Amino acid sequence: MTWTLLRWVWRLEAPLFVGMPPAGALNRCRPYVPARVLWGAVTAEISRSRNGESFPDYGKLGWEVALNCRFTYLFPAEKRGDKFLAWMPTFQKMRGVQWYCHGGQESLSDRDFRRRLLDTRPGTAIDPESDSASEGTLRETECINPWWRDSNCQGETNAMLLLGYVFLRNNGFRRQLDNIDTLFVGGDTRYGLGKICRVGWHQVSGNLSVFGKPVHLDREHPEIQSDIVWGHALEGGQHQIHGMQGAKELLGGWDQGSPWSGELTWAPGSFLERTVAWSIDKYGYWMHQDNR
Repeated sequence: MTWTLLRWVWRLEAPLFVGMPPAGALNRCRPYVPARVLWGAVTAEISRSRNGESFPDYGKLGWEVALNCRFTYLFPAEKRGDKFLAWMPTFQKMRGVQWYCHGGQESLSDRDFRRRLLDTRPGTAIDPESDSASEGTLRETECINPWWRDSNCQGETNAMLLLGYVFLRNNGFRRQLDNIDTLFVGGDTRYGLGKICRVGWHQVSGNLSVFGKPVHLDREHPEIQSDIVWGHALEGGQHQIHGMQGAKELLGGWDQGSPWSGELTWAPGSFLERTVAWSIDKYGYWMHQDNR
């Protein structure tokens, strides 16, 4: 095999903020952790552990991580018995995005799911002259809670977990990830947000699948056979996507201090009415492949 598939599970130790377009004075939060955010966090952790007192070479290590790893998004999960069950988005005709428990029977609307998942933190800028709140700067920031609300619908509280998969090249790079037990992901990490600790890390063997979808590991890039995308899929990739249904989103950002052009994408949960092959690129985009 060219790639090895591993599943990892993280426990949220502090509120987590991964930004998306705001709504007025509300800084909205994504209900999942994108692969690009993971790539940055893993790069930072490996760089710091390697360099000791010297300044890390983030660019070089970032390229090395991107070459050897492919990350899926981390989705909210909860532990029931000895099983970790992830909540996954999917678009439904006439209903929009719905969330369902993978391995369970429950499903929730996007509004109800975000209500179980998110809380808000107030904030404002301080006027240095009066030492009081600056005019017009009051805002709220959504964050993923470290604990589920009304877990299992029985009033119990379960720790917020995040579940995803990692594809690793079979070249010994795994030892770079084996020693990572803690990451800081998302925004405002300098203020204590985004701390996650790894509670599960094992190789997937036998029935190779990612979120229940079969995968192929013996090709240049790992491929997932799926009718649903659980990452952002490039709308204008190498192979055009025909018949896709869901929501579109324009993504942009910064890379090593310089902006990279925005890409029009299909949001996680968008679907086709047929199963096709998808690969994951170094930024975590799902790329449509020709049928084989």
